[in-house]
Amino acid sequence: MGTFYDFKIGGNYLALASVPKGKGGVMENQLTLRTYHIRNSEKCYRFRPEALINHAPYKKGIYEIVTFDDKQKPVVLYIGAAFEETIHDCLEAHLENKKAPMAKDLFSQYPNLYFDFIDEWNAVTEEDVKDVYWWLVKKYNPTFNFDKSEPIHSGRPGDIDVVEL
Repeated sequence: MGTFYDFKIGGNYLALASVPKGKGGVMENQLTLRTYHIRNSEKCYRFRPEALINHAPYKKGIYEIVTFDDKQKPVVLYIGAAFEETIHDCLEAHLENKKAPMAKDLFSQYPNLYFDFIDEWNAVTEEDVKDVYWWLVKKYNPTFNFDKSEPIHSGRPGDIDVVEL
């Protein structure tokens, strides 16, 4: 029998299941598809020091630096993973030109920058967060994520799917 995990997101319970597979007569519990549900912050905030104070969370997680095209469609320029520091601290380090991509490089090409972050999700472990990060980098192919060929990934076998709520 498989193992089921329930997660609460936005007042709704979502289920994620690991499916048992037989191998050589032995039943193994392998996660064949990991599905994560994520919800970004309710809006994008100006990438400015005063916005960080009021809106950047003091928690670990995933954040994005974005701009908007002529049709006001968001363009993801960078996806960051805050594992050692908080999202606020990482964004502040970008603004202070202490972390790549540096604000001076970003603003020289894109005068109107914003940030957002994953506000709710069912990622439980750091490995889950790495899988979501990997999926997002593969999907959006951000200009300033320099090592797109090998972004952070948990290395766990199986497929990954992310549902953006």
